[in-house]
Amino acid sequence: MAEATSPFTGGDQRVGWAMSDAKTVVFGFDALDGRYLERFADSLPTLTALRQEGVDAPLESTHPPWTGSAWPSMYTGCDPSHHGVYGFFDYDGYPDDGRVVSRTDVDRPAIWNYLSSVGVPSLVTNVPVTHPAEPLEGVLVPGYLAVEDEPGHPPGVREEIGDAIGETYRIYSRHELSDDPDEKFAGYLELLDLRRRVALALLEREEWSFALFQVQKTDAVFHNFDDEARFRAVYEAADRMVGDVLDTLEEDVNVIVCSDHGIGPVTGYSIYVNEVLRRHGYVEAATDGDGRPTLSSQKRSLTGASASGASASPLERVLLAAASAASDAGIRPASVYDAAERLGLESALLRFAPDALVSAAGERVDWRRSRAYCTEGTRMGIRINLAGREPAGVVPPDAYEDVRADLIDLLDGLETPDGEAAFELVCRREDVYDGPHLERAPDVLVRPTAMNHNVKTDLYGREFVPIEVYDHKVCGRFVAAGPDVNASASLERLSLTDVAPTAMALLGQPVPTAMTGRVPEGLLERPVERAAYEGVSVGEGAGESSAVDDDAVTDRLEDLGYL
Repeated sequence: MAEATSPFTGGDQRVGWAMSDAKTVVFGFDALDGRYLERFADSLPTLTALRQEGVDAPLESTHPPWTGSAWPSMYTGCDPSHHGVYGFFDYDGYPDDGRVVSRTDVDRPAIWNYLSSVGVPSLVTNVPVTHPAEPLEGVLVPGYLAVEDEPGHPPGVREEIGDAIGETYRIYSRHELSDDPDEKFAGYLELLDLRRRVALALLEREEWSFALFQVQKTDAVFHNFDDEARFRAVYEAADRMVGDVLDTLEEDVNVIVCSDHGIGPVTGYSIYVNEVLRRHGYVEAATDGDGRPTLSSQKRSLTGASASGASASPLERVLLAAASAASDAGIRPASVYDAAERLGLESALLRFAPDALVSAAGERVDWRRSRAYCTEGTRMGIRINLAGREPAGVVPPDAYEDVRADLIDLLDGLETPDGEAAFELVCRREDVYDGPHLERAPDVLVRPTAMNHNVKTDLYGREFVPIEVYDHKVCGRFVAAGPDVNASASLERLSLTDVAPTAMALLGQPVPTAMTGRVPEGLLERPVERAAYEGVSVGEGAGESSAVDDDAVTDRLEDLGYL
């Protein structure tokens, strides 16, 4: 790197810092979880060997631990209050005005932006929230939340990849939203194999020093199935991808395997937070029209496919048809559930409900008239409808802290029907965040106890409904090995924001001071420097994103239980 073109500034930076001879490849597996790495270890030869020979530690996600905010946290090395994305949607006002987030909403450089500024080439494929593709030194093909035909960089790269592998590159599987569980799962395995072949083709064809390959189906299989054999098959496909890539690389390559969060059984309750807030005078229900949202999950449920990919029994079809008819007649979904409970049929109903029933409900939150509300279950927080900040705010600024304190007391004291605390974390946003985008965060943050409950935003008539699903856990997994990794390092836990700084350091580059993450002490066999990078662009020169199909995005989010 020539001194004359160095972007580094400051007193302790080494202009002309020598790049490591070791390349670095990062495998980002959505929701990869330590418990399943352990359970399936006997059929995961590559991942098991990496864990044994390198460093293996829990990787704590950011708050909230969901794809939309977590992957930008990983690739920028910053928490959401610094990069500005807290969920799948961005709200300039209220949730009904929300739009799907994109790379242009992420207000921090990604690791590949920093590397491009010093001439280090990168390969980046399938990473969520990277559309529209921005110019970089290397290749970038966007991932989740982009439309299927989203272009990459450089222009035409998707077509070139397709020619190299002999088929069209896909962001989503061929049968992503299929009601046939076998067809859907076959599409998962097909897409995993495509990811493997694309990685091999790019590594062979392109100049690179840093590579980041993301795989989504290690998450989706848990959201859509309840089948250990299918979980294992997806993990085995992930292992094959890592193994085949490493077999093609030289020995002096550093390897990181990471995930944006964990996943596991959730056997507690759906907590209808806005129902709780309504009963305490914070949420107002809409009274104009019937308030029914158009949600495809209800349609899918009524046609016979459950969230776990199983087929509906005749009894369940009858229950759901009755629920839909009851909704049309103005009967609240909670009443349907209560009747099923009295008849001992609630377990069958809950296999599809509450989502299917709630979708048919005739009530919704009136965001503008409410004093406080939960915007998205995946955002895991409460927003106060503050006058002077929200377009139709109703809470005076001088009442803000009193209202927030009341909300914290209410939610901190909330108990499940079992008499246990509903939330293990209830706090002010300032207790977690300190970045320039703090104002975009919920005013009160919550996290269900042991992540054994999920948060719902619908007005359902009940505050708690028992569930048995698979959903996100706070900790994913971090595995690192290679010539610059100290295999004897003992790490209790890392943060998701530590991945990008660690990768920068493995490449022999100073860690950007704008990254809030750090390189854990003792992890690397080399010194770690930090530097301010000047003039590193964020999304500059990015092409126009393909037109967003809101229904398609909504369908995909619902398919994973995010809506």
